Amino acid sequence: MSADILAHRFISHFPAAQGAKLSNHVRPVRFHHKAVIFEEGSQSDCIYLVLTGRVALTKKSPGGAAQTIAYKGPDDYFGELGVLDGSVRSTTAVADGPVQLGRLPQKPFLQLLSETSWHTVLRLFSQVSENLRATNERFVSEVMRKEKITLVGEMANSMIHDFRAPFSTIKLATELIAKRNRTPQNQELCAMILRQVDRLGGMVEEVLDFARGETRLKTKLSPLQESLLLLQENNLEVLARAGISLRVKPGRITLPLDADRFQRVLQNLVTNSHEALARQKGGRIVVSARHEGRQCVVTVADNGPGIPKDIRRSVFEPFVSQGKVNGTGLGLAIAKTVVEAHRGSIDFTTSRKGTTFRVTLPLG
Repeated sequence: MSADILAHRFISHFPAAQGAKLSNHVRPVRFHHKAVIFEEGSQSDCIYLVLTGRVALTKKSPGGAAQTIAYKGPDDYFGELGVLDGSVRSTTAVADGPVQLGRLPQKPFLQLLSETSWHTVLRLFSQVSENLRATNERFVSEVMRKEKITLVGEMANSMIHDFRAPFSTIKLATELIAKRNRTPQNQELCAMILRQVDRLGGMVEEVLDFARGETRLKTKLSPLQESLLLLQENNLEVLARAGISLRVKPGRITLPLDADRFQRVLQNLVTNSHEALARQKGGRIVVSARHEGRQCVVTVADNGPGIPKDIRRSVFEPFVSQGKVNGTGLGLAIAKTVVEAHRGSIDFTTSRKGTTFRVTLPLG
């Protein structure tokens, strides 16, 4: 009998002797990342206890797409509803990373349940009801969020259509000014205007892609140094006016990259740091890049107050924002999809002394 299984929250619902008896029927099973544990509509033949890792419970939306409605981590359990009422699985369970589970078959569980006291049954059903209520709330939130994303996508599509004419006029006027006045300072300012117009168009396109659930990349071997130096050029003066120092350590790294889209990922991280440091003296942002084996690691670190505890677990989800007057809550969600489309990953560490975002990308 595994000590982890015996100490599991589900087993603790039962008196010690019955819990020990129940534990003898639990068999450890492992699943690799993205493995399907069971499908929606399949037979409910067991309960799963989460020992290590995390499991995503998904449900098909009316359009047929899978929608995550809950996550189950260590000491959680799932699959109990179908076992209790004899119905088929109401969700699909997928391993979100490597997981180890305890598999409790239906027959011995129901047999033991029939022999236990009504106090134990009541306690178990109370917990099951609480889990169901939490899952329902999550499902409703996900449906509402999906509707908001669809609405944002419709707005982005309209904005792209409406912006084309003024963008074209601005770019044409800027190119004419650059031709008539070829002084280095004027050329630099005109180039900056053209870059920012392209950036605005790219930002709206990204929101539209995100609403569609797709990330289209145009990757080619690119020197990361160029992206980081451009990031420095676009932000140095703005941050200096806010009393924030910016230090960039670009490194000499070449990798497959959609440079424009990755530039906006970095810009979003720097903008978040800027907003976090807005009311702090001695603000500092450091952007650096380095090799780690066959990977490139880019970090954006600040010495701000840290990410609030109540949004840390959901910071990469859409519409999660706190303390921003004009924030949409989409920046980090879009950044995550762009990084993952590059076959990379993004995470962070945070405390009262500052926050560091870490982007890891493959070199080939």
